Amino acid sequence: MKQTILVLTTMALLAACGGGADTSALGKKRAERDSLKTVYAELGVKIKDIETWLAENDSTVRRNLSIVTAIPVEAGSFSHYVDVHGIVKADKSAALFAQGGGRVRSILVKPGDQVRSGQLLISIDNDIVQKQIAQAETGAELARTTFEKQDALWKQKIGSEMQYLQAKSQKEQAEAGLAALREQQRLTNITAPFDGLVDDIMVRVGDMASPMQPAARVVNLSAVQLEADVPESYLRSVKEGALVKVRFPSLDETFDGELDHVGQFIDPSNRTFKVTVRVPKAEPYMRPNLLSDISIQDRSNDSALVVPSRTVLQDVEGNNYIYVLDATHDDEAVARKIMVQRLSEYKGRISVTPVKAGELKGGERVVDEGAKNVSEGTTVRVANN
Repeated sequence: MKQTILVLTTMALLAACGGGADTSALGKKRAERDSLKTVYAELGVKIKDIETWLAENDSTVRRNLSIVTAIPVEAGSFSHYVDVHGIVKADKSAALFAQGGGRVRSILVKPGDQVRSGQLLISIDNDIVQKQIAQAETGAELARTTFEKQDALWKQKIGSEMQYLQAKSQKEQAEAGLAALREQQRLTNITAPFDGLVDDIMVRVGDMASPMQPAARVVNLSAVQLEADVPESYLRSVKEGALVKVRFPSLDETFDGELDHVGQFIDPSNRTFKVTVRVPKAEPYMRPNLLSDISIQDRSNDSALVVPSRTVLQDVEGNNYIYVLDATHDDEAVARKIMVQRLSEYKGRISVTPVKAGELKGGERVVDEGAKNVSEGTTVRVANN
Protein backbone atom coordinates (compact mmCIF):
# COMPACT_ATOMS: atom_id res chain seq x y z
CA MET A 1 0.00 0.00 0.00
CA LYS A 2 2.79 2.33 0.90
CA GLN A 3 4.49 1.49 -2.39
CA THR A 4 1.30 2.34 -4.34
CA ILE A 5 1.00 5.72 -2.65
CA LEU A 6 4.63 6.43 -3.40
CA VAL A 7 4.18 5.60 -7.06
CA LEU A 8 1.10 7.84 -7.36
CA THR A 9 2.89 10.70 -5.65
CA THR A 10 5.86 10.36 -7.95
CA MET A 11 3.61 10.38 -11.02
CA ALA A 12 1.78 13.47 -9.81
CA LEU A 13 5.07 15.29 -9.29
CA LEU A 14 6.26 14.31 -12.78
CA ALA A 15 2.96 15.48 -14.31
CA ALA A 16 3.19 18.77 -12.50
CA CYS A 17 6.74 19.30 -13.69
CA GLY A 18 5.80 18.44 -17.33
CA GLY A 19 2.74 20.83 -17.42
CA GLY A 20 4.82 23.74 -16.32
CA ALA A 21 7.25 23.19 -19.15
CA ASP A 22 4.38 23.17 -21.68
CA THR A 23 2.84 26.39 -20.34
CA SER A 24 6.12 28.23 -20.58
CA ALA A 25 6.62 27.18 -24.25
CA LEU A 26 3.12 28.32 -25.24
CA GLY A 27 3.63 31.74 -23.69
CA LYS A 28 6.89 32.19 -25.54
CA LYS A 29 5.27 31.25 -28.87
CA ARG A 30 2.35 33.60 -28.34
CA ALA A 31 4.68 36.45 -27.52
CA GLU A 32 6.79 35.66 -30.58
CA ARG A 33 3.65 35.61 -32.75
CA ASP A 34 2.41 38.94 -31.43
CA SER A 35 5.80 40.47 -32.01
CA LEU A 36 5.88 39.23 -35.59
CA LYS A 37 2.34 40.56 -36.18
CA THR A 38 3.41 43.97 -35.01
CA VAL A 39 6.41 43.89 -37.33
CA TYR A 40 4.21 42.63 -40.19
CA ALA A 41 1.71 45.46 -39.70
CA GLU A 42 4.48 48.03 -39.63
CA LEU A 43 6.01 46.55 -42.78
CA GLY A 44 2.61 46.53 -44.49
CA VAL A 45 2.18 50.24 -43.81
CA LYS A 46 5.66 50.94 -45.09
CA ILE A 47 5.09 48.81 -48.21
CA LYS A 48 1.81 50.61 -48.91
CA ASP A 49 3.48 53.98 -48.55
CA ILE A 50 6.24 52.93 -50.90
CA GLU A 51 3.73 51.59 -53.47
CA THR A 52 1.77 54.81 -53.29
CA TRP A 53 4.90 56.85 -53.81
CA LEU A 54 5.95 54.64 -56.73
CA ALA A 55 2.48 54.88 -58.31
CA GLU A 56 2.69 58.64 -58.17
CA ASN A 57 6.28 58.99 -59.28
CA ASP A 58 7.18 55.90 -61.32
CA SER A 59 5.83 56.23 -64.90
CA THR A 60 6.34 52.52 -65.46
CA VAL A 61 3.74 51.62 -62.84
CA ARG A 62 0.09 51.54 -64.02
CA ARG A 63 -2.61 51.54 -61.40
CA ASN A 64 -5.88 49.71 -61.96
CA LEU A 65 -8.10 52.79 -62.46
CA SER A 66 -11.44 53.28 -64.23
CA ILE A 67 -10.94 54.54 -67.75
CA VAL A 68 -13.07 57.45 -68.99
CA THR A 69 -13.11 59.91 -71.85
CA ALA A 70 -13.43 63.65 -71.42
CA ILE A 71 -14.94 66.48 -73.44
CA PRO A 72 -14.60 70.22 -72.78
CA VAL A 73 -17.44 72.49 -71.70
CA GLU A 74 -18.20 74.84 -74.61
CA ALA A 75 -18.74 78.49 -73.80
CA GLY A 76 -20.51 80.32 -76.62
CA SER A 77 -23.76 80.63 -78.50
CA PHE A 78 -26.49 78.01 -78.34
CA SER A 79 -29.75 77.95 -80.31
CA HIS A 80 -32.81 75.77 -79.94
CA TYR A 81 -34.99 74.95 -82.94
CA VAL A 82 -38.47 73.57 -83.49
CA ASP A 83 -38.34 70.95 -86.27
CA VAL A 84 -41.44 70.60 -88.46
CA HIS A 85 -42.30 69.39 -91.96
CA GLY A 86 -43.54 71.81 -94.60
CA ILE A 87 -44.74 71.82 -98.19
CA VAL A 88 -44.26 74.31 -101.01
CA LYS A 89 -47.27 76.42 -101.94
CA ALA A 90 -47.32 78.68 -104.99
CA ASP A 91 -49.11 81.98 -104.45
CA LYS A 92 -50.70 81.52 -107.87
CA SER A 93 -51.69 77.97 -108.66
CA ALA A 94 -55.16 77.22 -109.98
CA ALA A 95 -57.08 74.19 -111.19
CA LEU A 96 -59.48 75.43 -113.87
CA PHE A 97 -63.07 74.16 -114.24
CA ALA A 98 -65.74 74.72 -116.85
CA GLN A 99 -68.54 76.85 -115.40
CA GLY A 100 -71.15 74.85 -117.29
CA GLY A 101 -71.45 71.51 -119.04
CA GLY A 102 -70.47 71.19 -122.66
CA ARG A 103 -68.30 69.33 -125.13
CA VAL A 104 -64.68 70.37 -125.57
CA ARG A 105 -64.42 71.94 -129.00
CA SER A 106 -60.73 72.82 -129.10
CA ILE A 107 -57.65 73.01 -126.87
CA LEU A 108 -55.54 76.03 -127.75
CA VAL A 109 -52.50 75.41 -125.52
CA LYS A 110 -50.31 72.53 -124.35
CA PRO A 111 -48.48 71.80 -121.09
CA GLY A 112 -45.45 74.04 -120.70
CA ASP A 113 -46.91 77.00 -122.63
CA GLN A 114 -46.65 80.46 -121.13
CA VAL A 115 -50.06 82.17 -121.05
CA ARG A 116 -51.36 85.63 -120.25
CA SER A 117 -54.21 86.55 -117.96
CA GLY A 118 -57.55 86.17 -119.79
CA GLN A 119 -56.07 84.11 -122.64
CA LEU A 120 -58.45 81.43 -124.01
CA LEU A 121 -57.14 77.97 -123.19
CA ILE A 122 -59.99 75.57 -123.92
CA SER A 123 -63.02 76.29 -126.07
CA ILE A 124 -66.28 74.62 -125.00
CA ASP A 125 -69.20 74.01 -127.39
CA ASN A 126 -71.61 76.91 -126.65
CA ASP A 127 -73.68 77.31 -129.83
CA ILE A 128 -76.87 77.80 -127.84
CA VAL A 129 -75.39 80.70 -125.93
CA GLN A 130 -74.02 82.15 -129.17
CA LYS A 131 -77.49 82.13 -130.70
CA GLN A 132 -78.91 83.73 -127.57
CA ILE A 133 -76.27 86.45 -127.85
CA ALA A 134 -77.19 87.11 -131.50
CA GLN A 135 -80.83 87.42 -130.54
CA ALA A 136 -80.02 89.70 -127.62
CA GLU A 137 -77.84 91.91 -129.80
CA THR A 138 -80.77 92.46 -132.20
CA GLY A 139 -83.09 93.33 -129.33
CA ALA A 140 -80.51 95.64 -127.76
CA GLU A 141 -79.98 97.43 -131.08
CA LEU A 142 -83.73 97.98 -131.47
CA ALA A 143 -83.99 99.25 -127.90
CA ARG A 144 -81.13 101.72 -128.47
CA THR A 145 -82.70 103.02 -131.69
CA THR A 146 -86.08 103.45 -130.01
CA PHE A 147 -84.53 105.30 -127.11
CA GLU A 148 -82.53 107.60 -129.38
CA LYS A 149 -85.67 108.59 -131.27
CA GLN A 150 -87.68 109.03 -128.11
CA ASP A 151 -84.85 111.06 -126.60
CA ALA A 152 -84.79 113.37 -129.61
CA LEU A 153 -88.58 113.89 -129.39
CA TRP A 154 -88.39 114.50 -125.64
CA LYS A 155 -85.77 117.21 -126.18
CA GLN A 156 -88.23 118.89 -128.57
CA LYS A 157 -90.94 118.64 -125.91
CA ILE A 158 -92.81 116.09 -128.03
CA GLY A 159 -94.33 113.07 -126.33
CA SER A 160 -94.74 112.27 -122.67
CA GLU A 161 -92.09 111.75 -120.04
CA MET A 162 -93.44 108.26 -119.43
CA GLN A 163 -92.69 107.23 -123.02
CA TYR A 164 -89.14 108.57 -122.64
CA LEU A 165 -88.57 106.67 -119.39
CA GLN A 166 -89.96 103.43 -120.81
CA ALA A 167 -87.66 103.65 -123.84
CA LYS A 168 -84.67 104.31 -121.60
CA SER A 169 -85.54 101.38 -119.33
CA GLN A 170 -85.97 98.98 -122.24
CA LYS A 171 -82.56 99.99 -123.66
CA GLU A 172 -80.82 99.46 -120.33
CA GLN A 173 -82.51 96.07 -119.79
CA ALA A 174 -81.52 94.90 -123.27
CA GLU A 175 -77.90 95.94 -122.77
CA ALA A 176 -77.75 94.26 -119.36
CA GLY A 177 -79.20 91.04 -120.79
CA LEU A 178 -76.64 91.08 -123.62
CA ALA A 179 -73.77 91.63 -121.13
CA ALA A 180 -74.98 88.71 -118.99
CA LEU A 181 -75.04 86.38 -122.01
CA ARG A 182 -71.56 87.46 -123.07
CA GLU A 183 -70.30 86.79 -119.51
CA GLN A 184 -71.95 83.39 -119.65
CA GLN A 185 -70.18 82.72 -122.91
CA ARG A 186 -66.86 83.78 -121.39
CA LEU A 187 -67.34 81.50 -118.38
CA THR A 188 -68.29 78.60 -120.57
CA ASN A 189 -64.83 78.70 -122.15
CA ILE A 190 -61.76 78.21 -119.96
CA THR A 191 -59.33 81.12 -119.77
CA ALA A 192 -56.13 81.80 -117.81
CA PRO A 193 -56.86 83.56 -114.48
CA PHE A 194 -53.34 85.06 -114.34
CA ASP A 195 -50.01 85.08 -116.15
CA GLY A 196 -48.28 81.77 -115.75
CA LEU A 197 -47.38 78.36 -117.11
CA VAL A 198 -49.78 75.65 -118.26
CA ASP A 199 -48.87 72.75 -116.01
CA ASP A 200 -51.42 70.17 -117.17
CA ILE A 201 -54.34 69.67 -119.56
CA MET A 202 -56.80 67.13 -118.17
CA VAL A 203 -59.34 66.87 -121.03
CA ARG A 204 -59.26 65.99 -124.71
CA VAL A 205 -61.17 67.32 -127.66
CA GLY A 206 -64.62 65.76 -127.63
CA ASP A 207 -64.74 65.17 -123.87
CA MET A 208 -67.66 66.49 -121.89
CA ALA A 209 -66.49 69.30 -119.62
CA SER A 210 -68.03 69.37 -116.17
CA PRO A 211 -68.04 71.90 -113.30
CA MET A 212 -67.05 68.97 -111.04
CA GLN A 213 -63.85 67.96 -112.86
CA PRO A 214 -60.78 70.18 -113.48
CA ALA A 215 -59.86 70.71 -117.11
CA ALA A 216 -56.45 72.38 -116.77
CA ARG A 217 -53.94 73.70 -114.26
CA VAL A 218 -52.00 76.95 -114.48
CA VAL A 219 -49.18 77.89 -112.08
CA ASN A 220 -46.98 80.91 -111.54
CA LEU A 221 -43.80 80.18 -109.57
CA SER A 222 -42.59 83.77 -109.34
CA ALA A 223 -43.88 83.88 -105.74
CA VAL A 224 -43.61 80.71 -103.63
CA GLN A 225 -43.87 80.04 -99.91
CA LEU A 226 -43.58 77.13 -97.49
CA GLU A 227 -46.42 76.18 -95.16
CA ALA A 228 -46.02 74.08 -92.00
CA ASP A 229 -48.05 73.10 -88.95
CA VAL A 230 -46.49 73.83 -85.54
CA PRO A 231 -47.77 72.22 -82.29
CA GLU A 232 -49.68 74.62 -80.06
CA SER A 233 -47.15 74.07 -77.24
CA TYR A 234 -44.78 76.41 -79.13
CA LEU A 235 -47.34 79.20 -79.43
CA ARG A 236 -45.41 81.51 -77.08
CA SER A 237 -41.92 80.86 -78.43
CA VAL A 238 -42.46 80.81 -82.21
CA LYS A 239 -42.64 84.41 -83.42
CA GLU A 240 -42.94 86.14 -86.77
CA GLY A 241 -39.50 87.00 -88.16
CA ALA A 242 -37.78 84.06 -86.42
CA LEU A 243 -34.77 82.63 -88.26
CA VAL A 244 -35.36 79.32 -90.04
CA LYS A 245 -33.26 76.68 -91.76
CA VAL A 246 -34.95 74.89 -94.64
CA ARG A 247 -33.85 71.63 -96.20
CA PHE A 248 -35.39 69.66 -99.05
CA PRO A 249 -34.50 65.99 -98.38
CA SER A 250 -35.30 64.74 -101.87
CA LEU A 251 -33.07 67.38 -103.50
CA ASP A 252 -30.42 67.86 -100.77
CA GLU A 253 -30.90 71.61 -101.14
CA THR A 254 -30.99 74.12 -98.29
CA PHE A 255 -31.52 77.81 -97.66
CA ASP A 256 -31.87 80.14 -94.69
CA GLY A 257 -34.83 82.43 -94.23
CA GLU A 258 -37.27 83.75 -91.66
CA LEU A 259 -40.89 83.25 -90.68
CA ASP A 260 -43.08 85.40 -92.89
CA HIS A 261 -46.33 84.77 -91.03
CA VAL A 262 -47.54 83.01 -87.87
CA GLY A 263 -51.16 81.87 -87.94
CA GLN A 264 -53.64 83.08 -85.33
CA PHE A 265 -55.91 80.04 -85.56
CA ILE A 266 -55.38 76.65 -83.89
CA ASP A 267 -56.69 73.72 -85.87
CA PRO A 268 -58.89 71.71 -83.47
CA SER A 269 -58.28 68.47 -85.36
CA ASN A 270 -54.51 68.33 -84.73
CA ARG A 271 -53.89 71.19 -82.25
CA THR A 272 -51.47 73.06 -84.52
CA PHE A 273 -51.16 76.52 -86.01
CA LYS A 274 -49.79 77.42 -89.45
CA VAL A 275 -46.58 79.25 -90.22
CA THR A 276 -45.26 80.34 -93.60
CA VAL A 277 -41.76 80.95 -94.94
CA ARG A 278 -41.18 83.05 -98.03
CA VAL A 279 -38.92 81.26 -100.55
CA PRO A 280 -36.26 83.29 -102.41
CA LYS A 281 -37.09 83.84 -106.07
CA ALA A 282 -33.67 82.55 -107.12
CA GLU A 283 -34.57 78.96 -106.20
CA PRO A 284 -35.38 77.29 -109.56
CA TYR A 285 -36.25 73.88 -108.09
CA MET A 286 -39.40 75.05 -106.29
CA ARG A 287 -42.48 73.02 -107.14
CA PRO A 288 -45.89 73.07 -105.46
CA ASN A 289 -46.28 70.33 -102.78
CA LEU A 290 -42.50 69.70 -102.57
CA LEU A 291 -41.73 68.38 -99.07
CA SER A 292 -39.27 70.18 -96.81
CA ASP A 293 -37.79 70.05 -93.29
CA ILE A 294 -38.03 73.37 -91.47
CA SER A 295 -36.07 74.23 -88.31
CA ILE A 296 -37.49 77.31 -86.57
CA GLN A 297 -35.25 79.07 -84.04
CA ASP A 298 -37.33 79.74 -80.93
CA ARG A 299 -34.56 80.32 -78.35
CA SER A 300 -30.99 81.61 -78.56
CA ASN A 301 -28.24 82.41 -76.02
CA ASP A 302 -24.93 84.01 -76.98
CA SER A 303 -23.19 83.16 -73.69
CA ALA A 304 -24.27 79.60 -72.94
CA LEU A 305 -22.39 76.68 -71.36
CA VAL A 306 -22.93 73.65 -73.58
CA VAL A 307 -22.15 69.95 -73.07
CA PRO A 308 -23.30 66.75 -74.77
CA SER A 309 -26.65 65.58 -73.42
CA ARG A 310 -25.22 62.17 -72.46
CA THR A 311 -22.81 63.75 -69.95
CA VAL A 312 -25.63 65.11 -67.77
CA LEU A 313 -26.66 62.49 -65.21
CA GLN A 314 -29.56 62.42 -62.78
CA ASP A 315 -29.78 61.15 -59.22
CA VAL A 316 -32.72 59.39 -57.56
CA GLU A 317 -34.17 62.73 -56.48
CA GLY A 318 -34.21 64.06 -60.01
CA ASN A 319 -31.25 66.43 -59.58
CA ASN A 320 -28.96 66.86 -62.58
CA TYR A 321 -25.17 66.77 -62.31
CA ILE A 322 -21.98 66.33 -64.29
CA TYR A 323 -18.48 65.15 -63.36
CA VAL A 324 -15.66 67.62 -63.94
CA LEU A 325 -12.11 66.26 -64.06
CA ASP A 326 -9.38 67.94 -62.03
CA ALA A 327 -6.04 66.82 -63.44
CA THR A 328 -3.48 65.33 -61.04
CA HIS A 329 -0.62 64.19 -63.27
CA ASP A 330 -0.10 62.59 -66.66
CA ASP A 331 -3.38 60.99 -67.77
CA GLU A 332 -5.00 60.77 -64.34
CA ALA A 333 -7.62 63.05 -62.83
CA VAL A 334 -10.00 63.27 -59.91
CA ALA A 335 -13.74 63.45 -60.61
CA ARG A 336 -15.67 66.29 -59.00
CA LYS A 337 -19.48 66.37 -59.02
CA ILE A 338 -21.14 69.65 -60.04
CA MET A 339 -24.90 70.09 -59.78
CA VAL A 340 -26.41 71.80 -62.84
CA GLN A 341 -29.73 72.94 -64.25
CA ARG A 342 -30.84 71.97 -67.75
CA LEU A 343 -31.83 75.05 -69.75
CA SER A 344 -32.39 73.88 -73.32
CA GLU A 345 -31.58 70.80 -75.37
CA TYR A 346 -31.33 70.29 -79.12
CA LYS A 347 -29.89 67.42 -81.18
CA GLY A 348 -27.68 65.88 -78.49
CA ARG A 349 -26.36 69.18 -77.07
CA ILE A 350 -27.65 70.79 -73.91
CA SER A 351 -27.24 74.23 -72.38
CA VAL A 352 -26.66 74.07 -68.62
CA THR A 353 -25.96 76.40 -65.74
CA PRO A 354 -24.33 75.43 -62.42
CA VAL A 355 -26.49 75.47 -59.31
CA LYS A 356 -23.66 77.24 -57.50
CA ALA A 357 -22.59 80.30 -59.43
CA GLY A 358 -19.05 80.27 -60.74
CA GLU A 359 -18.49 76.50 -60.69
CA LEU A 360 -18.43 76.38 -64.50
CA LYS A 361 -16.87 78.95 -66.79
CA GLY A 362 -16.17 76.97 -69.93
CA GLY A 363 -13.21 74.86 -70.96
CA GLU A 364 -13.48 72.42 -68.03
CA ARG A 365 -13.18 68.74 -68.90
CA VAL A 366 -16.37 66.76 -68.32
CA VAL A 367 -16.54 62.97 -68.03
CA ASP A 368 -18.14 61.62 -71.19
CA GLU A 369 -17.89 57.85 -71.66
CA GLY A 370 -17.64 55.92 -68.42
CA ALA A 371 -19.46 58.51 -66.29
CA LYS A 372 -21.69 55.86 -64.66
CA ASN A 373 -18.63 54.16 -63.16
CA VAL A 374 -17.44 57.36 -61.49
CA SER A 375 -18.28 58.86 -58.10
CA GLU A 376 -17.26 61.99 -56.22
CA GLY A 377 -13.51 62.02 -55.58
CA THR A 378 -12.76 58.97 -57.75
CA THR A 379 -9.35 58.94 -59.43
CA VAL A 380 -9.71 57.92 -63.08
CA ARG A 381 -7.53 57.51 -66.11
CA VAL A 382 -8.49 59.75 -69.05
CA ALA A 383 -8.20 57.85 -72.32
CA ASN A 384 -8.28 60.91 -74.57
CA ASN A 385 -6.18 63.17 -72.34
